[in-house]
Amino acid sequence: MPRVISQDAVQEITALCKRYPTRLAVLLPALHRVQAELGHISPEAELDVAELLDVPPTRVREVVTFYTMFHPHPVGRHVVKICRNLACQLRGAARLLARAKEKLGIELGHTTPDGRITLEQEECLASCGTAPMLWCDGRFVENLSEEKLDALLAELP
Repeated sequence: MPRVISQDAVQEITALCKRYPTRLAVLLPALHRVQAELGHISPEAELDVAELLDVPPTRVREVVTFYTMFHPHPVGRHVVKICRNLACQLRGAARLLARAKEKLGIELGHTTPDGRITLEQEECLASCGTAPMLWCDGRFVENLSEEKLDALLAELP
């Protein structure tokens, strides 16, 4: 079966196997590497990872579908996640999510027609003291306001 992940990714994942006590322990970093390369983790990529790590494909699928940081389907160039936990909700996250949906013209879990932004919610972004919180491409925006949200959405290429 042809691989959907690059030879570079295969080499990096293989090298990681030497640094961890078991091949299963490499699963999360391997999935991060694959997603960084492909933008999401397709069923074919899951099979590649399972083969490389010699773990059951169902184990890989369980991890991909359990963690919200992994995307089993294509997403936009940028993923914007707004926290939905209690502290953020009490400080206006629902209103900010509604504003993001309106500004982007999409529903939660969807991607803008130009493929630029996917809008999601996250159960907790672990910043209750600076709620509401937004995460985008590895960047955290604390004390999220309408102004900060608008600026972030406008600056994303």
